[in-house]
Formats: sequence, structure tokens, C-alpha cells
Amino acid sequence: MPISIIIPTYNGAKRIGKCLEALAQQDYQNDYEILVVDDGSKDNTAALIEEKYPQVKLMRQENAGPAAARNNGAQHASGDIILFTDDDCIPVTDWLLQTAVVAVKGAYLTKQPQLIARFVQLEYEDKYRLLEKESYIDFIDTYSAAFRQEVFIKYGGYDSSFPVACAEDVELSYRMSYAGEKMVFQPKARKSTTRTRIR
Repeated sequence: MPISIIIPTYNGAKRIGKCLEALAQQDYQNDYEILVVDDGSKDNTAALIEEKYPQVKLMRQENAGPAAARNNGAQHASGDIILFTDDDCIPVTDWLLQTAVVAVKGAYLTKQPQLIARFVQLEYEDKYRLLEKESYIDFIDTYSAAFRQEVFIKYGGYDSSFPVACAEDVELSYRMSYAGEKMVFQPKARKSTTRTRIR
């Protein structure tokens, strides 16, 4: 199987459905697997997935944070390419990846009606216009990331000492970039989010 999509989740029962439904509607013609890693949820996330999404491979772990959940999924993925997204993300039907390099960053779109989320979207779009001009980049966010599985494992994945989604993607990206790995931005690999992320 060439592609594995890995989604960490914690108490995601109210939001993960839209993500999984979007992934089921992909235009991609070859086989791909979807792995959801339940990071010790206290709600009915696992039961919901088992009942409504039997095609999804569900993994459970003690609560250890999203970095550990992504690493766990990567270790059990059967795909040569692993894609990461979040449980509140909705990939568009032509969510793409480029396999000529070891890592790919996709674009972010918001569906939030709040004014501040719209301003954040404008900032992202300005950044994307600059990234499109670059041959390679040195940072890949976890919301839309693709890696060659063997390379991700080689670098030990995300640093699981980050207990919450924080900067584990920055840390891994910089390690890989420093080692000379090639990473690119693919603006056509778009996804939207259903909740505001402001920390």
C-alpha cells in the first residue's frame, strides 16, 4: 500500500467525522489506509469510529500527546508515504502529495466565521505566496504533512517530550533540513479546519 494517512485524536468525537468523511471522498485512485490514533480519549471517540467508520484502522494508546500518537501511527503504517493531518481538518478531494522529495507541506484554509480567523487566513496566504517561489522549505506543519515513511522513522519522528501540539513539527523539520533533506511546499494540497486555533 503506497499511502497511510495518520490522524491523532483526543476527545475528538464531535469533530473527527467531517475529517474521515472527507478522506473517504478522495479522488486518489489507488489504495490508501487511514489510521486514527486515539490518545487516551475520555469521550466516545473510539466507539464512534468503530461504529461509523469500519474502514478506518483504529489504534489506542495511553494519553501521551499528539507527537507520540503520530509516531505510534507511523510505526504501524503500511504505506511508503505517510500523511499527517488533524482531527479537525477537512482535506479537499484532490489533496495531493509530491513523492519526489522526502517531505511535503500542504496549505491551510479556514472555515471559521470569526473575524480573527479570517485575518489569520490572510497571513497564511501571504506566507504561501512567498513559499511558492522557493524550491525547498525548512518547516512542515503537522496539519498537512507528507513524509517518506522510512525517512520519518530514520529521524525518530516527532519529539514526544512535547506534551501538547506545540513545536514538535518545527523541531523535526529543522533536524531534517539541517541534515540536508529536501522538503517542498505543495499549495494544491489544501485542507480546511473547523475550529479556531489560537493559543
